[in-house]
Amino acid sequence: QIIDRRLGLEMADGNEKFDYASVRSGATVVRSGPRRTSPSLKDSLPLLNRLLAAAKLRFYGHPPEAALNPTFPNNALGQCWSFEAGKGPLLEEDEDNAVGRFGTLTINLPEPVDIESFSMEHAPRDLTPTPETAVRDFRVIGYEDVDAKGTPLQLGSFRYEIDGPRTVQEFGVDMEDDEDDVTLPKLRSVTLAIDSNWGADYCCLYRFRVHGDRTVPLPQTSLHSSCT
Repeated sequence: QIIDRRLGLEMADGNEKFDYASVRSGATVVRSGPRRTSPSLKDSLPLLNRLLAAAKLRFYGHPPEAALNPTFPNNALGQCWSFEAGKGPLLEEDEDNAVGRFGTLTINLPEPVDIESFSMEHAPRDLTPTPETAVRDFRVIGYEDVDAKGTPLQLGSFRYEIDGPRTVQEFGVDMEDDEDDVTLPKLRSVTLAIDSNWGADYCCLYRFRVHGDRTVPLPQTSLHSSCT
């Protein structure tokens, strides 16, 4: 049963692409520094509400790690990281345009990565009462060092389509550079800079993934097949 569950977790994404932003892969959330992750919704509540949350008498959402873990079983709705607009790093101190206008998620990757694409996920529109909490416009910024230190490399500006045909939407690296022969170095940390959502006062991020050249072939046999 333990082996079956582990295999099920590894296959939960079902896209055969290794996720370098997954906590299970060794990624960690950056919570300090000028390009730090925005506080969760529950962290910015009044003291009474935070005490109720700590006592498990009220529920106000999950920490950012929720957006960096696979949903299991893979047909479940999943858990999201919720955060309010403008509660993260100060925009007036952002000289490099490296944090989000709405919110910021900065991640240390488990190893230097040749990044090729990213995936964003939200709950199906007909299964959530608040589809307007989905991320709309976002950017991804990469760094050769941990903790988003050093020169920011703009990896592209994108839009998650809440009415799109797929809830998991993939976006390729799109560096805005006039040089055709620019080679992207291996990156050690990334920032998801969220600039807007679809109209709500707060945002919910169900999943953000970072993909490179590693794949995860799906087993051709049942999870319950015996080991020999």
